[in-house]
Amino acid sequence: MEFLALNVEIAKGLCITVVGGYRPPSASKDALPSLKHLLAKINYSELVLAGDLNWDWLNPVSDEFKSFCDSINLTQLVNLPTRPNLKCLDKSTLIDLILTNVPHKFSSLGVFCNDLSDHCVVAAVRNTKIPKYKPLIIYKRNLKLFNQQAYHHDLSAVNWKNIDLLPDVELAWTFFETSFMQIVNKHAPLRRHRVKGRENPWFSPELADTMHERNMAWACARKTGASNDWSVFRQLRNKCSSLIKKAKSEYYLSVTTENLNNPQKFWKVIKSLTVSKSSQALPRYILNESGPVFNRIEVLNCFNKHFISSSSLFDSEGADFVKPCTDPPEYTGPPFNFVPFTIQEVHKALKALDHKKSPGPDLIDPYFLKLAADFVAEPLTILFNLTVETKEIPSIWKSAFVLPLLKGGDPAILANYRPISNLSVLCKILESLVSEQLKYFLFSNSILSKYQSGFRKKHSTVTAAMKVINDIIVALDKKQYCASLFIDLSKAFDTVDHGVLKIRLLRSGLSEQAVDWFSNYLSNRTQCIKYEGLCCECVTVHRGVPQGSILGPLLFIIYINNLGLNVPDANMHFYADDTVIYCCESTLDQAIESLQKAFGAVQQSLLKLKLVLNSDKTKLMLFSNCKKMPHTIPTVSTLEGNNIEVVHEYKYLGVLIDDSLTFKPHVENLVKKLRLKLGFYFRNKLCFSFEVKKRLVAATFLSVLDYGDLFYMNASAQCLRMIDTVYHSSLRFITNCKTMTHHCELYSRVGWPALTIRRRIHWYTFIYKALLGL
Repeated sequence: MEFLALNVEIAKGLCITVVGGYRPPSASKDALPSLKHLLAKINYSELVLAGDLNWDWLNPVSDEFKSFCDSINLTQLVNLPTRPNLKCLDKSTLIDLILTNVPHKFSSLGVFCNDLSDHCVVAAVRNTKIPKYKPLIIYKRNLKLFNQQAYHHDLSAVNWKNIDLLPDVELAWTFFETSFMQIVNKHAPLRRHRVKGRENPWFSPELADTMHERNMAWACARKTGASNDWSVFRQLRNKCSSLIKKAKSEYYLSVTTENLNNPQKFWKVIKSLTVSKSSQALPRYILNESGPVFNRIEVLNCFNKHFISSSSLFDSEGADFVKPCTDPPEYTGPPFNFVPFTIQEVHKALKALDHKKSPGPDLIDPYFLKLAADFVAEPLTILFNLTVETKEIPSIWKSAFVLPLLKGGDPAILANYRPISNLSVLCKILESLVSEQLKYFLFSNSILSKYQSGFRKKHSTVTAAMKVINDIIVALDKKQYCASLFIDLSKAFDTVDHGVLKIRLLRSGLSEQAVDWFSNYLSNRTQCIKYEGLCCECVTVHRGVPQGSILGPLLFIIYINNLGLNVPDANMHFYADDTVIYCCESTLDQAIESLQKAFGAVQQSLLKLKLVLNSDKTKLMLFSNCKKMPHTIPTVSTLEGNNIEVVHEYKYLGVLIDDSLTFKPHVENLVKKLRLKLGFYFRNKLCFSFEVKKRLVAATFLSVLDYGDLFYMNASAQCLRMIDTVYHSSLRFITNCKTMTHHCELYSRVGWPALTIRRRIHWYTFIYKALLGL
């Protein structure tokens, strides 16, 4: 016999064990003992056993099985033959069974014929109440009585210059934080709020009454079964559907049109239309080494421990011995030193704050900080300069609230999440000021590798991908073979070694004082997971740069800046940690050989940097003008001897590259994504006016369509027609035109050009910027 058992947790205290089974007709007598053994091993309170068990419930031959079911209090719910014999009804059998130990909780059962099998489909309805979840408790500041003039008056009454008398950073920070938060708490105290669920602003009392009538009619029809009662129910059901559709369309049509020139409110309304679950929502349970974990605090602790342990990948997977970094200095000029920050710089940074962002561990809200910019710019300038002088940062600024963000895959698996840090807002202002000075030093002295496109002005993912693809096309035009290796690093940002980073900063031209400041910035950092009012234990972070910070990406670029040095006979390009190596030679064997040498050199550099190669996600792709590649393709292997998988397509910086450079897979994937958006558009087309539709499509549809259009602009006519089709569908959504309306009419009504013209404009703009260095 074959069995599959699982526990279905519907609500707290309600868990149903569902067992699916199949017993072949030729099964031996050991089937029943096997079933007994299985059920004895399962710990259950409520059991449902269903499947094609081939024990005919209508035949006395199955009396032994019936006796077993009675002994463990199982009741068989199906009462009609499930394998009917139309020629001889007496030979019909009931072998598809549903057994349960709580038959009183099942209200109805059905046996349905179908054309796919000679077995009928059986189904049962299990009654249960809709589980009620506890309301979310959040704390928000009460702005009902907030008076900006009174707030400014109290800020002006504080003698902020006293902060200059405090030589210790922690004391200076405590003075500022205490003085500022006392005023904020006075004018906008924290209040406890219960969030019960999603509100429907279009819901009306009339609609509520109609829905109540519909529910009463449904209950009456179920009770009596009379055709007249069912007719009344259907009429009320249709009336409810019409009223809901009308109420939603009228509300959203009014609100979106009214807020068309208010982007913040406009997109808030559009977002409320979607019913998809937030990507930031954590699962109800996670899978740990010991099994599933349901307790919310334990779930948060598991996430935190996982993120901390992922930073020590090199200890478990790295080489036993790594030679110290002995590369020569990359810059020998005057070293980088911090220039004192000015009040004007700090004031500008305060005014540029996004007031919608949530506060970090210091609990200072950006909204109130932005309003207080004229009063706190000077004391904050003193505090920021004091951190540079003392090479010390307030400890609370080195704490982070970490939010697990699902990358994809099973939400219950910890490895499918990456951490995003929510840092103190004042620390982010300090980081932005430091970042500007450091970037100016790095770029003005040409210290960063010319092959690094990440987080640099005049560079983007498009320019990086264009460089790689263009080099490959040039090689193919010369009748060469090109072997490309797309390298993936495991937890690259989280595994940065602080000791190695300090050496890298010194070799990049930073002074000892500046490096000491960065060392303090990275040392003794702590993090915890905070979610829905719950918070786990804080854990010290010994490695990595904080994701979500401003300095983190810049420090990582400096960390891997020399990764492309001493790589023989190969081209390389980087976008942060996305690395590609490609070698172009006259023969495939030569290209693979050159790539293997380059890959070996890169792996040695990774060992020095204590970064871990993810050989499973590192892929090899071969490009050639030949119609047929050799049957036996030489392989590229890691230092451990693992062969790298050869693929025919790879997603690089958002562009799906195929080995023939047709970009057909990219176009197909793009069309699939755009069709999902079209489905949302047309489902809610009555909720938007013409101008709202145009704004919506331009922001959420054309932005996806435009990305990477320079790569596939010379694709086959068939591919381009696929994109034109979805583009024309979006125009029909805007104009409410029928399917047979000619596309020229659609262009005219919306005022947008054809995609061929649009791509040509993008190409001209790209060339113009490249020629002028913009």
